[in-house]
Amino acid sequence: MPSPPRASIGDLFAPQLRGATVAILLTVALAAFEGLAVAAALPQVAADLGGIDLLPWVITSFLLTSGVATVAAGPLVDALGVQRVFKVAVATFALGGVAAGLTTTMPLMIIARLVQGAGAGATIAVGLAAVGLAFPSALVGRAFALNSAVWGAMGVAAPGLAAALLTVGSWRLIFLINLPLGVIALLVGSRALPAEPAAPGRVRVDVTGLVLVTAFTAALLVTVDAIGPVSVPAAAVTTVLAWLYLRHARAVDAPALKPRHLMTAPFGPMAWTVSLLLAGAFTMVAFVPLYVSGGRGAGAAITAWSVLFFTVGWTTGANVSSRALDRATEWSVIAVGVVLVVANAVLVGVLALVDAPLWTVFVALTAMGTGVGASTNAALTLLRAVADDDELGRATAAHQFLRNQGFAIGAALGGAVILLVVGRVVGDVERVRGLLAGDTAEASLTVGTALADGFAAAALTGAVVAASGVVPLLRLRRHLAPGGRR
Repeated sequence: MPSPPRASIGDLFAPQLRGATVAILLTVALAAFEGLAVAAALPQVAADLGGIDLLPWVITSFLLTSGVATVAAGPLVDALGVQRVFKVAVATFALGGVAAGLTTTMPLMIIARLVQGAGAGATIAVGLAAVGLAFPSALVGRAFALNSAVWGAMGVAAPGLAAALLTVGSWRLIFLINLPLGVIALLVGSRALPAEPAAPGRVRVDVTGLVLVTAFTAALLVTVDAIGPVSVPAAAVTTVLAWLYLRHARAVDAPALKPRHLMTAPFGPMAWTVSLLLAGAFTMVAFVPLYVSGGRGAGAAITAWSVLFFTVGWTTGANVSSRALDRATEWSVIAVGVVLVVANAVLVGVLALVDAPLWTVFVALTAMGTGVGASTNAALTLLRAVADDDELGRATAAHQFLRNQGFAIGAALGGAVILLVVGRVVGDVERVRGLLAGDTAEASLTVGTALADGFAAAALTGAVVAASGVVPLLRLRRHLAPGGRR
């Protein structure tokens, strides 16, 4: 008997799936544009608003509330369905972007980003859960790969649009453009996404758990952001909050994050591997535009396009992963991705130290992105295989929460390392603002060199963080059956 034809990405656009596919891809495009364009605009934001010591929080504040909102969205998706949560999430995201575009100080920018992050986290949770609920299992891997392809396409479009806006307009337009993009996403997605909940019933949101999760995340970010005397007490507070949450979660019926989704194999080891991988990568990736602009003296256009290479690699890795999973286990694909990330993080650090041509740094970033794309896509595919339908929203939310922890920790740690190096060399980190604003004095050359050295140190730190993901990865391997899952 001939074997049935393999599922393809084209099957996602079959009449019965087309609406959901388009809606999910629009949410991915919205989130991708925000992440890539804001990173490209970071040097201009710093030059205009000042507050250089708070600059990493433009990214980490967004990721803080994004991770918490992802957790909150999990039970809402399970009980209310993705369609209802989608509407509120996208509206919050768009309005937060408008507020960020109108802000006049760095503290107000951080507040606006907190709001925007809450909408983004819920939007991402909706999109990931919808893939598992709207598509048959044979198409889940292809759907995640297509999501990554759209992310990669935005990797090309977002830097180009950002470069144009930064050249002829202002960084503010990068935030304000979220309003029309959000309206389009709402119009298309409000009807197409699944309306019926997988586990209908009374909405049960663990408010106490969410408060503890929020406090834990904030304390963790302070721990890695300070890198100084404050880090020790902050780490102690983080540990206590983690203990309090686990104690609380074991005592209630429906915790915000189930301990087994955080700690028990295969969920815990899989998510922690990905989280550490992303933390290692984003220790440097979040600050590539800052390095290119301040450390290498590149113009606005090259700075905006510098975010392209990692995202192209991510897309390539995700698509290669979706095809490799036809013949290889999810674990082996994740392992290959970890090796690629660690090796190329070290390479980026060395290239930055020796002031190598920028194109060599971009090549290494592309290879690193390939490893991230392969690992994250394989992990999401494995998650769908091991999670039951009635817990998919919570399992996905927990996985995404730990992924967001990786993004946030990486950005906070990278910013802390860079500012630590710059501060030790030039004394006042606020002098970076003058460099980004176009000051070409000889003193600014020292600031630029310190910024490049700080980026190199961040890259090498990221390599160590990503390599630590091998520990949970080996635990995952021990749990899985010889076929790669069970």
